[in-house]
Amino acid sequence: MPERITIDSNGPVSLLDHGGDGRLIVCVHGLEGSAYNWTLTAPHLAETHRVVAPDLSGFAYTPPLDRGSTVEANAALVADVIKHFGDRALLIGNSMGGLISLLVAERDPDLVEGVVLINPAAPVTDWTRVSPTAAARLSTPLIPFVAGPIIDLWRSSQTPEQGAEEALRFVAADPHAIDQRVWDHAEEIATLRRTQSHATEVLITAVRSIAPYVLRKPTFARLLHRISQPVLHVHGTEDDLIQVETARWMATERPDWTTILFDGIGHVPMLEAPEKLLEVIRVWERTYLHPRSAP
Repeated sequence: MPERITIDSNGPVSLLDHGGDGRLIVCVHGLEGSAYNWTLTAPHLAETHRVVAPDLSGFAYTPPLDRGSTVEANAALVADVIKHFGDRALLIGNSMGGLISLLVAERDPDLVEGVVLINPAAPVTDWTRVSPTAAARLSTPLIPFVAGPIIDLWRSSQTPEQGAEEALRFVAADPHAIDQRVWDHAEEIATLRRTQSHATEVLITAVRSIAPYVLRKPTFARLLHRISQPVLHVHGTEDDLIQVETARWMATERPDWTTILFDGIGHVPMLEAPEKLLEVIRVWERTYLHPRSAP
């Protein structure tokens, strides 16, 4: 079982320490996610690596404090996590966590050996194919003045159990095929969120910081071309949020990256197809990253 510990990065950061020896891996969760998002993969990675998974600033058990909850602020937090546990790391990021991982790789290249992107936050390719649910999730936090009341009303209309189910139905192609531990953790975080006065503002702040990257394709393309480390990009073809066409566009921008599509999988392959993801990561790491022995 991982140990929940707290380190400092301009304030307390809660993380799950999965232990292990070898190359440091930092797992970075997505919007409204938590360190629990890596429950099905991190323990297996820790058999051959040193693995930690932080709760990002403002999410789950890490308070936002004055550092804020933008993707830039959380890129600084992830850099501090790397420095706390080692000198360099392999970053594995899902959704918003993928974008954050790219920002760390760009801003602090000496800290990052490689990046694994799992359905990263990226520009929408075809807005006409965005579902109403996805459109609402993307746009509501951007509405001036009334975003907060709308989000609060939406959350108050659901029990934590309903909120957890709604979230997993949105991100997974087949949510009920997901391990029960994931459901239990999702309900725990949904319950916790109801006690946190900062939860709504954190969501709004995070989404608004993501927007310049996902609404402006040239901005995102420039970020892609500033990454010098090896990158593995895994993308579920049934993602209702970040369409598979976006993954294909990214592959044309960076043909030197390794892009692998998971057929029939949604936005969270680490929860939907953990064994398959682990095998892909292992093969890619052996091929593209220099061996690292335990310290």
